[in-house]
Amino acid sequence: MHLYRESCDSEVNGILRLHYQRPYFLPETSEGSRIDWIFMGTPGYGAHMHVDHVKNPSWQAQVRGKKLWSLKPPPECFYECHSFQDIVQPGDIIVLDTNKWYHSTLIVSEEMSITIGSEYD
Repeated sequence: MHLYRESCDSEVNGILRLHYQRPYFLPETSEGSRIDWIFMGTPGYGAHMHVDHVKNPSWQAQVRGKKLWSLKPPPECFYECHSFQDIVQPGDIIVLDTNKWYHSTLIVSEEMSITIGSEYD
């Protein structure tokens, strides 16, 4: 099972934001978007290779479980950039322009995966 939830409801976002904040390494002015995401899934599930169609790049923080990210470069740097994979552990944050980089995810832990995130500008 894989669940993705995007909240455009400011009340729900306010509740979510009581439990986490913008990553410390992003500038204070970098989050104009108040759209928050939560991804939850069980072992073996994830997302197929794709690019997103969102307004800005995003950050995603792994709260629980482990997730394998596979990344492929955008066409304009296909011959200069390399594909790569990384396993994101609880406490890790990935920052990525998912509008350009092709990406897939796979939950590789024995436990449920929980990831939170948001766009930034």
